Amino acid sequence: MKILTKEEFSNLTSNFISLTLLQALNYILPLITLPYLVKTLGIDNFGLLSFATATVAYFGILTDYGFNLTATKDISIHRDNKYKVVEIFSSVMSIKFLLLLFSFLLLNIVVFSFDRFSKDWVIYLLSFGSVVGQFLFPIWFFQGMEKMRYMTYLNLVSKLIFTIAIFIFVEEREDIYLVPLFFSLGGIIAGSLSLYIIYR
Repeated sequence: MKILTKEEFSNLTSNFISLTLLQALNYILPLITLPYLVKTLGIDNFGLLSFATATVAYFGILTDYGFNLTATKDISIHRDNKYKVVEIFSSVMSIKFLLLLFSFLLLNIVVFSFDRFSKDWVIYLLSFGSVVGQFLFPIWFFQGMEKMRYMTYLNLVSKLIFTIAIFIFVEEREDIYLVPLFFSLGGIIAGSLSLYIIYR
C-alpha cells in the first residue's frame, strides 16, 4: 500500500473539497432561481425553457463524445510530459470543435423542420450557447491534471453571473429570452477564462 506524501495528501484534500463545493453549487443555485423563474415567467414559459435545455443537452453529450473519460485518463498518464499534454489537448479540442459544428447544424435542421421548434427558434439557438461554453471549458483537462480548484472557481463565476443577472434583468414573461442568454454567457465566459488559465 502506497503512503501518500504530504504534498500528495494536500492535493487530494484540495481536490476533494473543490469537488464537494462544486456539487453543492450545482444543487443550491438552481434551487434559488427556480421559484423566481416559475413565478416571473409563468409555468408555460418555464416549461419551454426546460424543454429547450433538455433538447440542447443531447447535443452537449454528442459534443463531449466520451472525452471527459478518455481524455482525462490520457492527460493524467502524461501530465508530466508537456509536449504530450499539448498534443492530447489540441487533438481533443479539434475533434470537439468539429462535433460542435455538426451539433449546431443538426440543431438547426431539427428546429426549422418542425413547427413546434421553429416558432421558438430563438430560445433553442440561445440555449445552444451552453454547449459552446461546455466546449470551451475542458473539465477533462483539469481533472487529468488534478487541478479541480480551477473547475470550482470558474463554475462559481459562471453560475454567479447567471444567478445575479436573472434577478436583476428578468422581471416579466417577455424576458424569457434573457434566461438562456445569461446561462450561455456565463458558461462561455467561464470557458474562455479556463482556456486562458490553461494557456498560462
